[in-house]
Amino acid sequence: MTANSHIKTPHLLRYQVTRFTASITRPTLSLLLVSSLSALLTVGSSFAATNTIPNSTHDYETNATIQSFNETNTLSQGIWANLTNHFVELYEQGDYEAAHKVAQRAFDIALNNFGLNDVNTADALLKLGIISQTIGKLSVAEDHLLGSLVILEEQLSPDHPDVAVTSTNLGNVYFEMGRIRESEKYHKAALQIRRNAFGDANPVVAQSTYNLAILYEHESNYPKAESYYTQAINLWSQSVGTSHPYIGSALNNLTNVYAAQEKYQDAEQVLQRTVTYKKTVFGSQHEEVAQTLISLGTAFLEQGKYGSAGAAYSEALDIAQHVLASSDPQLALLMYTLANIYHMQARMTEIHDSVSHQKNVSLTSENNAVSSSMGALENTTLLAQALPLYKKAAEILDTEQNTNGPTLDVVLSELAMLYKAIGDTDMAIATESRLSTR
Repeated sequence: MTANSHIKTPHLLRYQVTRFTASITRPTLSLLLVSSLSALLTVGSSFAATNTIPNSTHDYETNATIQSFNETNTLSQGIWANLTNHFVELYEQGDYEAAHKVAQRAFDIALNNFGLNDVNTADALLKLGIISQTIGKLSVAEDHLLGSLVILEEQLSPDHPDVAVTSTNLGNVYFEMGRIRESEKYHKAALQIRRNAFGDANPVVAQSTYNLAILYEHESNYPKAESYYTQAINLWSQSVGTSHPYIGSALNNLTNVYAAQEKYQDAEQVLQRTVTYKKTVFGSQHEEVAQTLISLGTAFLEQGKYGSAGAAYSEALDIAQHVLASSDPQLALLMYTLANIYHMQARMTEIHDSVSHQKNVSLTSENNAVSSSMGALENTTLLAQALPLYKKAAEILDTEQNTNGPTLDVVLSELAMLYKAIGDTDMAIATESRLSTR
């Protein structure tokens, strides 16, 4: 095949790989046991999936309600503590109807024993606000949380840490309602209260910073989201350590922000850090590591770094072969993508050699021959790496049910093209025939 021959460029299905990444079951990060009501209430929101407050914040998230109630009789103290524990237990179990009844009972007890303007009543309203939001009654949740906030600001002070707990949940409710500016207002208020109370090097400060990053990412304000995610990562690294799950979530989100802005080099750097983080947390042969390697490979592809992309996808494939069944279509898709990268590299090498030859016609014949030989060797090696991957991917996808038809057609098309590139005309014809009879 001459350098000037027309060769169809391999079709790189980068975005097909998202089927693999989305389909791998993401392990649920171990949720820390809640030892105080206020720790739970900070996450009763749309942010809850990634915003669990770490244990180290419990000392700071002291519930003023229980302290106040402890000044009454022992029986009342026991009832209140039991209600709080029962509410937390039911909430974590997902029994929201029962949790709502417990919260309502707590409110009735607080109202009858202490009156409307008491921190115990504010605590019960907070419970009701959280559970109302969880079951989708956002307007009701808003009313409860606003009521709780007014009481706490009057009975404690506007800058008391317990006010930040209610403000956070109120900000989360407004976020779900699509009232972004109001959500921003309350999350900013919570952040300021926590900074004043605890200083920057505290997990709850990182938590509020992270909430604002989510908000700004949601409205595509990527520069602000980038700044707040970076701050949250640094604050959590200082306060809970560099291997904490919250940092992993923030790193993932920061990668998405960079990708949305097509800042692939920045995304690459964050993803490399994320790979190291996930290997430390989960071990080197884990689905989470494979997912991040795939994202890293895609970032390399966006920059035309095919060699680095191939290395990242190759490592991801090695992990996938350990965690997926040998007949899993997702495994075939990953094999196809890696083969396609090698195929693309071979094509780019051929084009580069052709251009270099034309530019260096003044070189001696001996130098030209050496250069051409090295390029041909690299090309042959890359195609030899791609071939078994294409074949195995086609084998996995070719099932009796024919559920993978469109994807299999793409793989067979690329396989036929590769056979032509290596001069195996018979196999190219056979593969094309197989494709035409499907």
